[in-house]
Amino acid sequence: MFTTVKEERFRNIARLLVDEKVAPAWFADVEYIAWQGETKDLQFVPGVDPHQVLLVDDFEKYVHPGQEAQWLQVGHFDHPYSSEDRGLAEVLNALAARVAR
Repeated sequence: MFTTVKEERFRNIARLLVDEKVAPAWFADVEYIAWQGETKDLQFVPGVDPHQVLLVDDFEKYVHPGQEAQWLQVGHFDHPYSSEDRGLAEVLNALAARVAR
């Protein structure tokens, strides 16, 4: 998880989503990427080269310069959340297409 949300808060949210059965059990223990700076530099992801990582994000300003090819843009979402929102399904399709290349 590469997020602007601090890890403790993310873990609480992740556990709640798992407890409510709207996220799979593994989500509570997903790797959290600690980072600093103005962009989500994929070099912060341990054990891999940045070109091996895909960044799914809704804000272009978080994409580190030179890593634009690794970015999959997700539509911005904010409260109130629509029950007709297809953003996650669209991102999953985009991820599957990228991985299949």
